[in-house]
Parts: sequence; structure tokens; C-alpha cells
Amino acid sequence: MTQKTVCNTDIPMSSFLGGHQLIEPAHFSSYLVESTFNPENYSDQLFSLLNIPFPQQLKKAVTSRRAEFLAGRSCAHYALQKLGIPVAEIPIGANRCPVWPPGIRASITHASNRAVCAASKEAEVLGVDFETTIKEQTAREIKQNLVSPAEETLLSKSGLALETWLTIAFSAKESLFKAIYSKVGQYFDFLDAEILVLSVQQQKLELRILRDLSPTVPTGSMFIGAYQPHQDGILSIVEHS
Repeated sequence: MTQKTVCNTDIPMSSFLGGHQLIEPAHFSSYLVESTFNPENYSDQLFSLLNIPFPQQLKKAVTSRRAEFLAGRSCAHYALQKLGIPVAEIPIGANRCPVWPPGIRASITHASNRAVCAASKEAEVLGVDFETTIKEQTAREIKQNLVSPAEETLLSKSGLALETWLTIAFSAKESLFKAIYSKVGQYFDFLDAEILVLSVQQQKLELRILRDLSPTVPTGSMFIGAYQPHQDGILSIVEHS
């Protein structure tokens, strides 16, 4: 993925929200907008300063949840603007999923005081995820829950450390879940999808569904993904056009 600064926040209390970064994955239709945020500098007044409506669903939410929500919606507004779609509000829908404008596929992730939104006019499905790097001991303990023996053989040949390639797999499969959940309407296991290709040089991967999840996502459905290493974790995106 290539990354460049597209804008700095134009709010007075910029100690909460860092500058927005535009990420453009090669051969993808999506734009990603990323920003760091500092929950300690959050206040409810920032919603009005950012021209983002404060949703009723957050009235009982803890401060950290309000902070990550605001950071995510801020990234979403910039991502939609990049697509030429100014939006005043992105409502909260079923299962806390954002309700996007017609004709738009988009996804938000926030973790480790970082928020990212991916948006596209062309993708049929789209998911984005950020995961902090799994500790090596934890990776050894949980890898069988995340990847099959065949995937482990493939990924271990990448030249990456166990904790790195497992975090890539974890994040990519989370992105896949976010991408297709609206089509399958059910939760599914990490082992219901497999990584067939991982290119460290191109930071790309390919995933295949291993069982029928819905009439529109049958066994054998293929999806492409990309990832970007960060100092503290892995950012991934999965889409299908």
C-alpha cells in the first residue's frame, strides 16, 4: 500500500485527532483514510467541532468508546469526501454497523488508538481491520484456531516471524468477515476461510471460502486482500469487485 498525507484536522483541539493519511492499495478500488487519536484528550464538544452528530446510542457509552467512534466517523467523512460524497451523518444500524450512502461500500476499524475507514464506489464487498501484533507465546498457543496446517506451511515459508504472519492472517480474516457479513448474515470460523497466496513483496494475499456460507458466498468464493505493517500491528483490507 502507498500512503500520503491528504489533510490535517482543522479542529482547534487537534491534540485529540492526528492528521489524516490517505492509503491507496495498488489494484484495489478502495481509498483508506487513517488517523491516530488520543482518548485522554477527548470531549463530547469535539462532535460539534467536527460537524459529526452525536448519536443517541452513545449516551451511555464509556469515554473510550465515544472517542474511537468519533475518530472512526471522522476518517469515514474524509474517505467519502475523497469519493466526492459529502455526508452529514453516518447512522448506526443493525449490529452497530454503519449505514452508508447508497452505492457505497465501506468499513471502519479502530484499535490501538488508531482509526481507519475504507470506502469504495466499485467494490461489491469491502472490509478493513487493524490488529496489534500478537505476542510470540500467544501466537504459538492460538495459531491452530486461526490457520490450518496447510496455511501454516504456506505462511511459515514467507520469511516473516510467526507473530507477524499470524497477525496478518488474523487481520485479513477479520477483514474478510467484515466484508461479507452483510451477505452471509452469520458468524463463521477462522478456519472456514483459507489463505492461498501471501506475497510479502507486494503485501497482498488471496483467500478462499471453504464451506457454503450463503447462496451468494458459496464454497470456493475468492477474495483478494492487502496488508500494511505498522510499528505496533497490521492493517489489512479485503474486497471483491
